[in-house]
Amino acid sequence: MWRRLSLALALFAAFICIGTIGYVILEDWSFLDSFYMTLITLSTVGFGEIKSLSPAGRLFTSFLILGGIGTAAYLFSTITETVVSGQLREVLGERRNRKLLEKLQDHYIVCGYGEVGRRVCELLAAEGRPFAVIEADSKHLETFRRKEIPYVLGNAIEKENLLAAGVERAQGLFASLGDSSKNIYLSLLAKSINPRCRVVVRNEGEADPLIIQASKADAMVRPTYVGAGRMFLAMVRPHVTDLLEEIMIDRADHPEEVLIAAYHIQKETSLEKLGIKTIKGVYAVLLKKKNGERNFEIDETEVLQPGDTILVIGHEQDLKEKLDSLKDILA
Repeated sequence: MWRRLSLALALFAAFICIGTIGYVILEDWSFLDSFYMTLITLSTVGFGEIKSLSPAGRLFTSFLILGGIGTAAYLFSTITETVVSGQLREVLGERRNRKLLEKLQDHYIVCGYGEVGRRVCELLAAEGRPFAVIEADSKHLETFRRKEIPYVLGNAIEKENLLAAGVERAQGLFASLGDSSKNIYLSLLAKSINPRCRVVVRNEGEADPLIIQASKADAMVRPTYVGAGRMFLAMVRPHVTDLLEEIMIDRADHPEEVLIAAYHIQKETSLEKLGIKTIKGVYAVLLKKKNGERNFEIDETEVLQPGDTILVIGHEQDLKEKLDSLKDILA
């Protein structure tokens, strides 16, 4: 399309130059008069001759009309087609995006498509988890459409944009805006609409514990602090870092590798009853009691209460096949 438009513009410009130079040479007119005569001839506005033409000038004008008017018509039709097709693509793109948003259920919402938000989207996509993005900067529109990412263009801290992204149906929201105060407000707003939605807040500063509690956020992450910790581990404990990255982050290239997952106890039970110790490739590595107490040495016979959480490590296929069958006990 753009190649055709460039060609049409080049041809039209060429005819304007030829016509202007031709009148200057054949009729000895000024440059301005020659240019004006060329324009009214090619545009077919019907003004008539600005000065009397010689026989040679009339013959030249005839050839200019035959060649130039066709070029002008081609240019105007190409411009119209470009505008109309662009508007049509815009309308169809918005319609498709609305349908994608309406279909989302139990999805995640990423607020902000900066470096942090973009990486979160990559990880969600790698695990095949449904998600939508709320972003105020329109420069990312082409990326969203190319990758078929459902999006809402606007400010994430506005209620209508959260509703457009389906926050009332979402199971999680990432408040990853660059402004920590906006992220905290976003957490409050999202929780007021959907209290069941888990909210993880990006915080770049030292937030007061009372503010964190008031924000109702389920978790607050400081990327700078976490990044510094990762750099430290990469230096002094590189093997630990490699293992954690393989387990927790690099999921796209190793979809069937080792995975750490958390399961919440719904009914009174024990590891022995669950059979976790006997499931090949699945091991419990941490018990977190509902009172916050953590235990790395787990007795198989220890009674697990509703509200407790067990952290297990194993191959993804083993976790899916074995533990997903215990949904009435583990969530």
